[in-house]
Amino acid sequence: MHHADMGTQPPITMSNEDSAASPKQKAQAQASKEFEAMEAELRQEDNLWTMMREQMTSMLGMMGMFILTIVLALFIRPWYDIGGLHAFGDTGSTQIRWVALELVMIFIFTAFILMLAKYKKDWVIKYGIMGVLALALMYSTVPLAHMMMIDLEPEPFAFETEQDLDGSLMAHVGFDGHLVSKLTGGAGTWGDNVTYYENNGMSEGAPAWTNSHERFPAGDGDRIQASIGEGVFTFANGAWVWYVDASTGETIDSYACHEWQTNDDGENYSTFLMEIGTACMLAFHTNDAMYIIDEGNFIHRFNTFDESPGLMVKQATWRLPVGLDAHLETAHVEVLDVNKVMIAAPNMAVVIELEEFSGANDPMAPEATNFAKVLFQHNATSTITSADFGPSPWSDAKYNVADPTEGLIVIGEENGDVRGFEWNATSDSEFTEQSAMMLTGFGETIQSVRLVDKDQTGFSDLLIVTEDKVHWLWGANLIQLLSIDIEEDYVTSWFSSDDNDNMHLNVMSSDQSVTVETGLVTTDMENISGLQLYDVPLVLGVLVALVLMILLYVHSEWYVVNTVGVLVGAGVVVMLGVAFVPTLIIMFMIAAAIYDAWAVYKSKHMLDLADTMIGLRLPILLVAPQEKGYSFVEETTSMKQTSEPMVRPQGAPKKKSKDAMFMGLGDVIFPGMLVVSAAQWLDHSDALLVALSTLIGGLIGYFILMTYVARGRAQAGLPLLNGGSILGYVVGGFFFIGSTIFDFGISF
Repeated sequence: MHHADMGTQPPITMSNEDSAASPKQKAQAQASKEFEAMEAELRQEDNLWTMMREQMTSMLGMMGMFILTIVLALFIRPWYDIGGLHAFGDTGSTQIRWVALELVMIFIFTAFILMLAKYKKDWVIKYGIMGVLALALMYSTVPLAHMMMIDLEPEPFAFETEQDLDGSLMAHVGFDGHLVSKLTGGAGTWGDNVTYYENNGMSEGAPAWTNSHERFPAGDGDRIQASIGEGVFTFANGAWVWYVDASTGETIDSYACHEWQTNDDGENYSTFLMEIGTACMLAFHTNDAMYIIDEGNFIHRFNTFDESPGLMVKQATWRLPVGLDAHLETAHVEVLDVNKVMIAAPNMAVVIELEEFSGANDPMAPEATNFAKVLFQHNATSTITSADFGPSPWSDAKYNVADPTEGLIVIGEENGDVRGFEWNATSDSEFTEQSAMMLTGFGETIQSVRLVDKDQTGFSDLLIVTEDKVHWLWGANLIQLLSIDIEEDYVTSWFSSDDNDNMHLNVMSSDQSVTVETGLVTTDMENISGLQLYDVPLVLGVLVALVLMILLYVHSEWYVVNTVGVLVGAGVVVMLGVAFVPTLIIMFMIAAAIYDAWAVYKSKHMLDLADTMIGLRLPILLVAPQEKGYSFVEETTSMKQTSEPMVRPQGAPKKKSKDAMFMGLGDVIFPGMLVVSAAQWLDHSDALLVALSTLIGGLIGYFILMTYVARGRAQAGLPLLNGGSILGYVVGGFFFIGSTIFDFGISF
C-alpha cells in the first residue's frame, strides 16, 4: 500500500452575491464550482510527468530501499542455505499446504491487530510487534554479521599428478576399485589382459593384480565386458567366458563359447556353441551356474562343476526385456545376491531373478515365448550413462555390519537426472524409489555416479561427476560438501587415501587409454555446512539489533524506521524465499495480491491497519521523505483521507511538494521472496540471471504503480508489484532456462 501526502485542500471562497441567492441558485452554483474544480483536476492529471517529477525524490528513495532490501536478502541467503534453515524442510518447499498456512496466518494477524485497535489496546499492539520485530531483526543482523566477518568460500582444489595407463576402463568396483582391459597379441594370438586397481593404485601405477586370458578365435574388434559378483569378477569377450577371484585375480574357471570342427578338406574352423548360436557378450557366475547373454539378447543358464573345470551344461534359456540391449553395451552389471542380477544398459536398468528352470510354454522354442522374470525396471528418459550399487546412505547400520539383502541402486542419465532405488529383499515392496534421490537436472549431463565413504564413517555418500564438476553429496540429506571444477570428458571419480591418511580426489578419462589426475583434498576445500554461529558475529548481530530497537523506541524518526524496516524486510524475504520453490511463491503472490486489492479498495481495513502502524511509529513500512526537515514523529496523515481523489477549485494554487511517501513492507517482501526463491531453487548456472529479471519485473511494476501514487491516492501495491515480478520471472526464466522453471513436483 502506497501513499503520497498531497497536503491540505485550499478553502473554497464565496461572494456576497452568492450568499444572497436562493438555496436552489446556491446549489447550482456550488455544483458548477465543483464541476469546474473537477475539470481543473483532470487537466492537471493530464500532465502526469509533472506530477511525478514533483515527487521524484520520494519515488527514487523508495525504489532504493526496495532494491536494497532484496539485495541484502540475496547477500545473506547462503547463510540460511548452508544452515539448512528451511522453514518446512526440503520436502515442504513444494507442498501447497504450507503456503496456505502462511496465508491463513496473515489473515489471523491482520484481524488480531484490527481487533486490538478497535478496543483501544494500542499498547498491546506496540509492544507485541516490537518484540516480534526484535526477533525478526536478529534474523537479519546475525546472518549479516557472519557474512561480513567469516569466509564462506572454500579453498580452491588443484590437480597435482597425472598418470597415463595403457588400456580402457571396463567397470568401477565398490568405493574405489576399477577394472581396466588391454588387448594383447596379434592376429591368431589375440588375448585380454585385465588389471584391477583399488584405492590410489591407479594414480601410482600400481595394480592389485593382472589376469591374462586368450581371446582367439575372437578378433580384435570384439568387446570385452565385466560383471561384479560376490568375491568374483566375470568376463566375456565373445569367444570365452571366465571368472576370477576378486582379491587375487586368479582364474577360477574358463569356458569356451565356441567349438572346433573340421571341414572336408581337413581344415579346422570354429563355430558358436550350438546351445547359444551366437557370441557370448556378457556373463555372470553365481550359485554354481554361469549365466550368459548372447547377441540376440537372450540369457542362458549353464550348470558348472567344480570337479570338471571347463565343463558347462545348458539348463534353461530366457528372453531379456525388449529394449534392454545388454549385449551391446552396459553401464554397470552386478549380482545382488545368488539369484538376482542388476543390469544397467544405456536405455534401461533392470533387476532380473536368476531362475534355475525355464517355464516355457513351447518347449521347442523357449526363447520366443519365455521372458526372464523382471523384479525391477527403470526406463531411461534419455540415456543411462552410469550406475552403481552399494550400501545406502539412508541405512541405519554401517555397511560392514549391514544386512546383505539391502542396498541402493543409483542411476545417472545423460539429461542430468540422478535417481536412487532402495532394495530390501525382506520387504513387501522389494524395490522402492528413494524420494531424496530425485535429483532432476542435477547437471547438463551425468558422467558418473558413485557410492563412496570419503570421511570413512562407515556410512556411504554419493559422488557425482557432471559435465564440468565433481560433487560430493554427504549423508542422508545429500549435503554438497565438495564441488570442484574439472574439465570435460571425465568418466568417473573416486576418493583414495595414501599411507599418511591424506585424502585425494581422482578423476579418470578413458578412451584408448586411461588418464588419471589426482589432487589432495582438505577440509578447507569443503563447502561449509550446517548452522554457522560464531561468538563474535553472533554477539555483534544481537547488539546491533538491540541498539536499533532502543533507537526505535526512543527516537522513531523516519531514518530509524527505514533502517529497521529494510533489515526486517530482508530477513523475512530470505526466510520465506528459501522455504518455498518459485511456483509456490507465485501462487502465494497471486493470492496476496487479490487480498491486498480487496483490503484496500473494498473493505479498506488495510488502510485502518496502515493508520494504526503510522500512529504507533512501527517499522512495518518504509518512509521516503520528499523534503528536508520532514519528521515521521510528527506525521498525522490518514490513509483513508488520502484514498479519496483531491478536488482543487479552479485557479487554486497547487502544492509543489509532498511531505512523504509510504510503502508497506509486504510490498517489498513478496517480490523479494520470488527473487530469492529463483536464486535458491533454480538448479542452473543462469539462476541469478532469472532472479535479476524477476527484480527488474518488480521495478517495472513499481514504476507503473508510481503513476497512480503520483495522483495522491492510497494504492494497493501488490497487484502491480507482484504482477511485474511474476512476469519478469516467467520471461527471464523461459529465456535463460526454459520450461523447467516450473518443474518442482508440486504436491498438497
